[in-house]
Amino acid sequence: MLTVKRKAKLISDSAKCFNVIIIFALIFSFSSPCHALSVSGVPAWLESAVTRSLSAVWSEIPDSPEIDREGTLTLVASRLFTGYSVRVKLVNNSPEVNFSPIKSEMIKPEIKLIAPELRNMAAKWFNSDIASMDVEIFDLVKELPQNAFTWSDEALKEAVSKIINNKLPGWEFSQQIFLSENSTLININFRPGTDMILAVKPALYSRTIPSMFRSDLEAKLLPELAPLIGIPVKWAELHKNDIERAAREFLEDKHSVENLKADVNINFSPGKISGINANVDSKRFTFQMWVAAYAGIEGKYPEAGIFFGYRPDLNWAEIYAELIFSLNDFDLTRRLGARFELFNNFWAGVEVQWPENEYFIRAQYIPVKIRRPYGWWRWSPNLKQHEAAIGYRIDEHVSIEIYYNDSNNDKIGLRGMWHL
Repeated sequence: MLTVKRKAKLISDSAKCFNVIIIFALIFSFSSPCHALSVSGVPAWLESAVTRSLSAVWSEIPDSPEIDREGTLTLVASRLFTGYSVRVKLVNNSPEVNFSPIKSEMIKPEIKLIAPELRNMAAKWFNSDIASMDVEIFDLVKELPQNAFTWSDEALKEAVSKIINNKLPGWEFSQQIFLSENSTLININFRPGTDMILAVKPALYSRTIPSMFRSDLEAKLLPELAPLIGIPVKWAELHKNDIERAAREFLEDKHSVENLKADVNINFSPGKISGINANVDSKRFTFQMWVAAYAGIEGKYPEAGIFFGYRPDLNWAEIYAELIFSLNDFDLTRRLGARFELFNNFWAGVEVQWPENEYFIRAQYIPVKIRRPYGWWRWSPNLKQHEAAIGYRIDEHVSIEIYYNDSNNDKIGLRGMWHL
Protein backbone atom coordinates (compact mmCIF):
# COMPACT_ATOMS: atom_id res chain seq x y z
CA MET A 1 0.00 0.00 0.00
CA LEU A 2 2.90 2.30 0.85
CA THR A 3 4.44 1.56 -2.52
CA VAL A 4 1.21 2.47 -4.33
CA LYS A 5 0.96 5.73 -2.41
CA ARG A 6 4.60 6.53 -3.17
CA LYS A 7 3.96 5.85 -6.90
CA ALA A 8 0.90 8.07 -6.86
CA LYS A 9 2.85 10.78 -5.07
CA LEU A 10 5.63 10.65 -7.67
CA ILE A 11 3.16 10.99 -10.53
CA SER A 12 1.39 13.77 -8.64
CA ASP A 13 4.69 15.60 -8.21
CA SER A 14 5.42 15.09 -11.87
CA ALA A 15 2.04 16.48 -12.82
CA LYS A 16 2.86 19.69 -10.95
CA CYS A 17 5.53 20.31 -13.51
CA PHE A 18 3.12 19.65 -16.37
CA ASN A 19 2.51 23.29 -17.38
CA VAL A 20 6.21 24.10 -17.38
CA ILE A 21 7.00 21.01 -19.43
CA ILE A 22 4.27 21.86 -21.97
CA ILE A 23 5.85 25.30 -22.46
CA PHE A 24 9.27 23.75 -23.00
CA ALA A 25 7.76 21.25 -25.44
CA LEU A 26 6.31 24.02 -27.56
CA ILE A 27 9.52 26.06 -27.47
CA PHE A 28 11.75 23.18 -28.48
CA SER A 29 9.35 21.34 -30.79
CA PHE A 30 11.17 22.67 -33.85
CA SER A 31 14.67 21.91 -32.64
CA SER A 32 16.64 18.91 -33.84
CA PRO A 33 15.14 15.64 -32.59
CA CYS A 34 16.88 13.55 -29.98
CA HIS A 35 17.69 10.30 -31.70
CA ALA A 36 17.51 8.41 -28.37
CA LEU A 37 13.72 8.75 -28.32
CA SER A 38 11.65 6.78 -30.83
CA VAL A 39 7.99 7.03 -31.80
CA SER A 40 5.69 4.49 -33.42
CA GLY A 41 2.01 4.22 -34.24
CA VAL A 42 1.51 7.65 -35.89
CA PRO A 43 1.56 8.34 -39.66
CA ALA A 44 5.01 8.80 -41.15
CA TRP A 45 4.41 12.50 -41.98
CA LEU A 46 3.60 13.13 -38.29
CA GLU A 47 6.48 11.22 -36.70
CA SER A 48 9.00 14.05 -36.99
CA ALA A 49 6.77 16.65 -35.28
CA VAL A 50 5.78 14.25 -32.49
CA THR A 51 9.36 13.14 -31.96
CA ARG A 52 10.58 16.75 -31.71
CA SER A 53 7.97 17.63 -29.11
CA LEU A 54 8.49 14.53 -26.97
CA SER A 55 12.27 14.83 -27.19
CA ALA A 56 11.99 18.37 -25.85
CA VAL A 57 9.77 17.13 -23.01
CA TRP A 58 12.04 14.17 -22.18
CA SER A 59 15.11 16.37 -22.05
CA GLU A 60 13.40 18.67 -19.50
CA ILE A 61 12.24 15.92 -17.12
CA PRO A 62 14.81 15.69 -14.28
CA ASP A 63 16.75 12.45 -14.30
CA SER A 64 16.23 11.72 -10.60
CA PRO A 65 15.20 8.58 -8.68
CA GLU A 66 12.38 10.63 -7.16
CA ILE A 67 10.85 11.44 -10.55
CA ASP A 68 8.91 8.88 -12.58
CA ARG A 69 10.18 9.95 -16.01
CA GLU A 70 8.15 7.32 -17.89
CA GLY A 71 4.96 8.25 -16.09
CA THR A 72 5.58 11.96 -16.67
CA LEU A 73 6.25 11.46 -20.38
CA THR A 74 3.14 9.27 -20.68
CA LEU A 75 1.01 11.92 -18.98
CA VAL A 76 2.36 14.76 -21.12
CA ALA A 77 2.05 12.78 -24.35
CA SER A 78 -1.56 11.84 -23.54
CA ARG A 79 -2.43 15.48 -22.92
CA LEU A 80 -0.55 16.80 -25.97
CA PHE A 81 -1.57 14.19 -28.51
CA THR A 82 -5.25 13.57 -27.97
CA GLY A 83 -6.95 10.83 -29.95
CA TYR A 84 -4.25 8.29 -29.05
CA SER A 85 -3.58 6.10 -26.08
CA VAL A 86 0.11 6.28 -25.20
CA ARG A 87 2.48 3.70 -23.80
CA VAL A 88 6.09 4.49 -22.87
CA LYS A 89 8.78 1.98 -22.08
CA LEU A 90 12.51 2.30 -21.57
CA VAL A 91 14.80 0.24 -23.75
CA ASN A 92 18.50 0.63 -22.92
CA ASN A 93 17.56 3.77 -20.97
CA SER A 94 15.95 5.30 -24.10
CA PRO A 95 12.18 5.87 -24.25
CA GLU A 96 10.09 4.14 -26.88
CA VAL A 97 6.71 5.82 -27.24
CA ASN A 98 3.92 3.82 -28.84
CA PHE A 99 0.69 5.47 -29.98
CA SER A 100 -2.52 3.53 -30.48
CA PRO A 101 -5.52 5.28 -32.07
CA ILE A 102 -8.64 5.31 -29.93
CA LYS A 103 -11.15 3.27 -31.95
CA SER A 104 -14.13 5.45 -31.09
CA GLU A 105 -12.40 8.39 -32.77
CA MET A 106 -11.63 6.62 -36.03
CA ILE A 107 -13.96 8.46 -38.41
CA LYS A 108 -13.36 8.27 -42.15
CA PRO A 109 -12.49 11.81 -43.32
CA GLU A 110 -13.86 13.42 -46.49
CA ILE A 111 -11.49 15.39 -48.71
CA LYS A 112 -12.95 18.19 -50.83
CA LEU A 113 -10.79 19.99 -53.39
CA ILE A 114 -12.26 23.38 -54.33
CA ALA A 115 -10.89 24.47 -57.73
CA PRO A 116 -10.46 28.18 -58.53
CA GLU A 117 -12.32 29.90 -61.35
CA LEU A 118 -10.37 29.13 -64.50
CA ARG A 119 -11.38 29.10 -68.16
CA ASN A 120 -11.03 26.77 -71.09
CA MET A 121 -7.63 25.09 -71.34
CA ALA A 122 -6.46 26.31 -67.90
CA ALA A 123 -9.51 24.73 -66.22
CA LYS A 124 -8.91 21.51 -68.12
CA TRP A 125 -5.26 21.33 -67.00
CA PHE A 126 -6.16 22.10 -63.38
CA ASN A 127 -8.82 19.40 -63.19
CA SER A 128 -6.40 16.94 -64.74
CA ASP A 129 -3.63 17.85 -62.27
CA ILE A 130 -5.83 17.36 -59.19
CA ALA A 131 -7.55 14.22 -60.49
CA SER A 132 -5.98 11.89 -57.91
CA MET A 133 -4.93 14.47 -55.33
CA ASP A 134 -7.87 13.81 -52.98
CA VAL A 135 -6.86 10.13 -52.82
CA GLU A 136 -3.28 11.07 -51.93
CA ILE A 137 -4.44 13.41 -49.17
CA PHE A 138 -6.88 10.81 -47.89
CA ASP A 139 -4.01 8.32 -47.62
CA LEU A 140 -2.26 10.78 -45.31
CA VAL A 141 -5.14 11.01 -42.82
CA LYS A 142 -7.09 7.76 -43.13
CA GLU A 143 -5.47 6.33 -39.98
CA LEU A 144 -5.64 9.57 -37.98
CA PRO A 145 -8.16 9.72 -35.10
CA GLN A 146 -10.50 12.67 -35.19
CA ASN A 147 -9.15 14.50 -32.13
CA ALA A 148 -5.65 14.36 -33.63
CA PHE A 149 -6.74 16.93 -36.24
CA THR A 150 -6.87 19.56 -33.48
CA TRP A 151 -3.09 19.47 -32.97
CA SER A 152 -1.69 18.03 -36.22
CA ASP A 153 -3.06 20.65 -38.65
CA GLU A 154 0.30 22.38 -39.25
CA ALA A 155 2.14 19.13 -39.87
CA LEU A 156 -0.71 18.02 -42.13
CA LYS A 157 -0.51 21.28 -44.08
CA GLU A 158 3.19 20.73 -44.62
CA ALA A 159 2.57 17.20 -45.90
CA VAL A 160 -0.26 18.39 -48.17
CA SER A 161 1.93 21.20 -49.53
CA LYS A 162 4.45 18.64 -50.81
CA ILE A 163 1.70 16.95 -52.82
CA ILE A 164 0.38 20.26 -54.16
CA ASN A 165 3.80 21.71 -55.00
CA ASN A 166 4.60 18.60 -56.99
CA LYS A 167 1.46 18.78 -59.13
CA LEU A 168 0.55 22.47 -58.95
CA PRO A 169 3.79 24.49 -58.69
CA GLY A 170 3.11 28.17 -58.06
CA TRP A 171 -0.30 27.56 -56.48
CA GLU A 172 -0.97 28.35 -52.84
CA PHE A 173 -3.73 26.78 -50.76
CA SER A 174 -5.67 27.08 -47.55
CA GLN A 175 -6.76 24.14 -45.44
CA GLN A 176 -9.97 24.07 -43.44
CA ILE A 177 -10.86 21.17 -41.14
CA PHE A 178 -14.44 20.75 -39.90
CA LEU A 179 -15.11 18.28 -37.10
CA SER A 180 -18.52 17.06 -35.99
CA GLU A 181 -19.67 14.11 -33.94
CA ASN A 182 -19.89 11.75 -36.91
CA SER A 183 -17.85 13.35 -39.68
CA THR A 184 -14.56 14.97 -40.57
CA LEU A 185 -14.36 17.30 -43.57
CA ILE A 186 -11.14 18.74 -45.00
CA ASN A 187 -11.58 21.55 -47.54
CA ILE A 188 -8.60 22.51 -49.71
CA ASN A 189 -8.96 25.88 -51.46
CA PHE A 190 -6.51 26.98 -54.16
CA ARG A 191 -5.27 30.41 -55.19
CA PRO A 192 -2.44 31.53 -57.48
CA GLY A 193 0.81 32.70 -55.88
CA THR A 194 2.10 36.23 -56.24
CA ASP A 195 4.25 35.39 -59.29
CA MET A 196 1.51 35.08 -61.91
CA ILE A 197 1.06 35.89 -65.59
CA LEU A 198 -0.22 39.44 -66.04
CA ALA A 199 -0.15 39.60 -69.83
CA VAL A 200 0.63 37.46 -72.86
CA LYS A 201 2.39 39.02 -75.85
CA PRO A 202 2.21 36.99 -79.07
CA ALA A 203 4.62 37.66 -81.94
CA LEU A 204 4.24 35.99 -85.32
CA TYR A 205 7.11 35.83 -87.81
CA SER A 206 6.86 34.65 -91.38
CA ARG A 207 8.35 34.99 -94.83
CA THR A 208 5.26 33.32 -96.24
CA ILE A 209 2.35 35.27 -94.78
CA PRO A 210 2.00 39.02 -95.56
CA SER A 211 2.22 41.42 -92.61
CA MET A 212 -1.46 42.38 -92.68
CA PHE A 213 -2.44 38.72 -92.26
CA ARG A 214 0.17 38.22 -89.54
CA SER A 215 -1.22 41.14 -87.54
CA ASP A 216 -4.70 39.69 -87.90
CA LEU A 217 -3.51 36.28 -86.68
CA GLU A 218 -1.77 37.86 -83.68
CA ALA A 219 -4.98 39.74 -82.79
CA LYS A 220 -7.01 36.53 -83.02
CA LEU A 221 -4.45 34.60 -80.98
CA LEU A 222 -4.80 36.95 -77.99
CA PRO A 223 -8.33 35.81 -76.95
CA GLU A 224 -7.23 32.20 -77.36
CA LEU A 225 -4.43 32.81 -74.84
CA ALA A 226 -6.58 34.90 -72.46
CA PRO A 227 -7.14 31.93 -70.04
CA LEU A 228 -3.43 32.16 -69.18
CA ILE A 229 -3.89 35.55 -67.52
CA GLY A 230 -3.75 35.20 -63.74
CA ILE A 231 -2.28 31.69 -63.54
CA PRO A 232 1.06 31.08 -61.75
CA VAL A 233 4.18 31.41 -63.89
CA LYS A 234 5.64 28.13 -62.55
CA TRP A 235 2.45 26.26 -63.39
CA ALA A 236 2.45 27.73 -66.89
CA GLU A 237 6.03 26.53 -67.27
CA LEU A 238 4.89 23.02 -66.28
CA HIS A 239 2.28 23.19 -69.06
CA LYS A 240 4.60 24.81 -71.61
CA ASN A 241 4.07 21.99 -74.12
CA ASP A 242 0.28 22.20 -73.71
CA ILE A 243 0.31 25.96 -74.31
CA GLU A 244 2.51 25.61 -77.39
CA ARG A 245 0.31 22.83 -78.74
CA ALA A 246 -2.88 24.89 -78.22
CA ALA A 247 -1.38 27.91 -80.02
CA ARG A 248 -0.07 25.73 -82.87
CA GLU A 249 -3.43 23.99 -83.40
CA PHE A 250 -5.21 27.35 -83.36
CA LEU A 251 -2.95 28.82 -86.06
CA GLU A 252 -2.93 25.69 -88.19
CA ASP A 253 -6.71 25.87 -88.35
CA LYS A 254 -6.66 29.35 -89.93
CA HIS A 255 -7.14 29.60 -93.70
CA SER A 256 -4.12 31.87 -94.31
CA VAL A 257 -1.89 29.24 -92.73
CA GLU A 258 -3.69 26.16 -94.02
CA ASN A 259 -3.88 27.33 -97.65
CA LEU A 260 -0.15 28.06 -97.83
CA LYS A 261 0.63 24.74 -96.15
CA ALA A 262 2.79 26.60 -93.67
CA ASP A 263 4.57 24.88 -90.79
CA VAL A 264 3.95 26.42 -87.38
CA ASN A 265 6.64 26.39 -84.70
CA ILE A 266 5.74 27.84 -81.30
CA ASN A 267 7.99 28.86 -78.43
CA PHE A 268 6.35 29.92 -75.15
CA SER A 269 8.42 31.94 -72.65
CA PRO A 270 6.66 32.00 -69.25
CA GLY A 271 6.93 35.14 -67.15
CA LYS A 272 4.81 37.93 -65.71
CA ILE A 273 4.74 39.25 -69.27
CA SER A 274 4.77 35.96 -71.14
CA GLY A 275 5.92 35.83 -74.73
CA ILE A 276 4.76 33.38 -77.35
CA ASN A 277 6.73 33.45 -80.59
CA ALA A 278 5.26 31.77 -83.63
CA ASN A 279 7.30 31.05 -86.75
CA VAL A 280 4.86 30.36 -89.57
CA ASP A 281 6.58 29.46 -92.80
CA SER A 282 5.87 27.22 -95.74
CA LYS A 283 8.54 24.80 -96.83
CA ARG A 284 7.61 25.63 -100.40
CA PHE A 285 6.33 29.20 -100.73
CA THR A 286 7.37 32.77 -99.90
CA PHE A 287 5.01 35.70 -100.42
CA GLN A 288 5.57 39.39 -99.62
CA MET A 289 4.00 42.74 -100.53
CA TRP A 290 5.32 46.21 -99.79
CA VAL A 291 5.14 49.93 -100.61
CA ALA A 292 8.24 52.17 -100.58
CA ALA A 293 8.93 55.90 -100.65
CA TYR A 294 12.26 57.72 -101.15
CA ALA A 295 13.75 60.88 -99.68
CA GLY A 296 16.88 62.72 -100.78
CA ILE A 297 17.15 61.02 -104.19
CA GLU A 298 15.88 62.93 -107.21
CA GLY A 299 13.97 60.90 -109.75
CA LYS A 300 12.97 58.09 -107.39
CA TYR A 301 9.23 57.88 -106.87
CA PRO A 302 7.08 55.77 -104.57
CA GLU A 303 6.68 52.20 -105.69
CA ALA A 304 4.92 48.98 -104.76
CA GLY A 305 6.30 45.47 -104.94
CA ILE A 306 5.21 41.85 -104.89
CA PHE A 307 7.61 38.98 -104.22
CA PHE A 308 6.79 35.32 -104.75
CA GLY A 309 9.25 32.48 -104.09
CA TYR A 310 9.15 28.73 -104.51
CA ARG A 311 11.46 26.24 -102.85
CA PRO A 312 11.94 22.80 -104.35
CA ASP A 313 12.88 19.83 -102.18
CA LEU A 314 16.14 21.61 -101.35
CA ASN A 315 15.24 23.93 -98.47
CA TRP A 316 18.34 26.04 -99.00
CA ALA A 317 17.46 27.01 -102.61
CA GLU A 318 14.64 29.22 -103.89
CA ILE A 319 13.34 30.31 -107.30
CA TYR A 320 11.57 33.67 -107.16
CA ALA A 321 9.76 36.31 -109.19
CA GLU A 322 9.44 39.98 -108.21
CA LEU A 323 7.26 42.72 -109.71
CA ILE A 324 7.85 46.42 -108.91
CA PHE A 325 5.31 49.08 -109.91
CA SER A 326 6.26 52.75 -110.08
CA LEU A 327 3.37 54.71 -108.55
CA ASN A 328 4.37 57.75 -110.63
CA ASP A 329 3.95 56.43 -114.18
CA PHE A 330 3.01 52.79 -113.44
CA ASP A 331 6.13 51.44 -115.14
CA LEU A 332 6.68 47.77 -114.35
CA THR A 333 10.02 46.20 -113.47
CA ARG A 334 10.14 42.41 -113.59
CA ARG A 335 12.72 40.17 -111.99
CA LEU A 336 13.25 36.43 -112.15
CA GLY A 337 16.00 34.77 -110.14
CA ALA A 338 17.39 31.97 -108.06
CA ARG A 339 19.06 32.30 -104.68
CA PHE A 340 20.70 30.06 -102.12
CA GLU A 341 20.81 30.28 -98.32
CA LEU A 342 24.53 30.11 -97.58
CA PHE A 343 23.91 30.30 -93.83
CA ASN A 344 21.10 31.35 -91.52
CA ASN A 345 19.10 34.15 -93.20
CA PHE A 346 21.94 35.08 -95.59
CA TRP A 347 21.06 34.56 -99.25
CA ALA A 348 23.05 34.98 -102.47
CA GLY A 349 22.05 34.39 -106.09
CA VAL A 350 21.51 35.72 -109.60
CA GLU A 351 18.48 37.42 -111.13
CA VAL A 352 17.46 38.75 -114.54
CA GLN A 353 15.69 42.11 -114.75
CA TRP A 354 13.39 43.48 -117.46
CA PRO A 355 13.06 45.79 -119.38
CA GLU A 356 16.86 46.08 -119.17
CA ASN A 357 17.20 42.37 -119.97
CA GLU A 358 20.34 42.25 -117.84
CA TYR A 359 21.39 40.02 -114.99
CA PHE A 360 22.30 41.11 -111.46
CA ILE A 361 24.24 39.41 -108.71
CA ARG A 362 22.28 39.73 -105.50
CA ALA A 363 23.15 39.15 -101.81
CA GLN A 364 21.04 39.90 -98.77
CA TYR A 365 20.77 39.32 -95.05
CA ILE A 366 17.11 39.43 -93.99
CA PRO A 367 16.24 38.17 -90.46
CA VAL A 368 12.76 36.79 -89.99
CA LYS A 369 12.19 38.58 -86.68
CA ILE A 370 11.44 42.29 -86.42
CA ARG A 371 13.53 44.91 -84.60
CA ARG A 372 16.62 43.63 -86.36
CA PRO A 373 19.03 45.30 -88.80
CA TYR A 374 19.21 43.93 -92.33
CA GLY A 375 21.00 44.65 -95.59
CA TRP A 376 21.05 43.81 -99.31
CA TRP A 377 23.16 44.53 -102.38
CA ARG A 378 22.68 44.17 -106.16
CA TRP A 379 25.26 44.58 -108.93
CA SER A 380 25.02 44.35 -112.70
CA PRO A 381 28.41 43.65 -114.38
CA ASN A 382 27.13 44.82 -117.77
CA LEU A 383 25.35 47.95 -116.58
CA LYS A 384 28.09 48.71 -114.03
CA GLN A 385 25.31 49.51 -111.63
CA HIS A 386 25.28 49.07 -107.85
CA GLU A 387 22.21 49.21 -105.65
CA ALA A 388 22.29 48.56 -101.89
CA ALA A 389 20.60 49.36 -98.59
CA ILE A 390 21.18 48.98 -94.87
CA GLY A 391 17.94 49.05 -92.92
CA TYR A 392 16.18 48.40 -89.65
CA ARG A 393 12.79 46.71 -89.21
CA ILE A 394 10.96 48.84 -86.66
CA ASP A 395 7.81 46.73 -86.31
CA GLU A 396 5.63 44.32 -88.27
CA HIS A 397 4.92 46.91 -90.94
CA VAL A 398 7.56 49.64 -91.01
CA SER A 399 11.25 49.61 -91.86
CA ILE A 400 13.65 52.40 -92.77
CA GLU A 401 16.79 52.17 -94.90
CA ILE A 402 19.87 54.10 -95.92
CA TYR A 403 19.59 53.56 -99.66
CA TYR A 404 22.38 53.68 -102.29
CA ASN A 405 22.02 53.65 -106.09
CA ASP A 406 24.85 54.83 -108.34
CA SER A 407 22.58 55.16 -111.38
CA ASN A 408 21.30 58.50 -110.02
CA ASN A 409 23.04 61.82 -109.48
CA ASP A 410 21.94 61.74 -105.85
CA LYS A 411 23.37 58.36 -104.94
CA ILE A 412 22.47 58.15 -101.24
CA GLY A 413 19.16 58.80 -99.57
CA LEU A 414 16.51 57.33 -97.31
CA ARG A 415 13.87 54.77 -98.16
CA GLY A 416 10.89 53.96 -95.98
CA MET A 417 8.98 50.74 -96.49
CA TRP A 418 5.49 49.67 -95.47
CA HIS A 419 5.17 45.92 -95.44
CA LEU A 420 1.64 44.83 -96.29
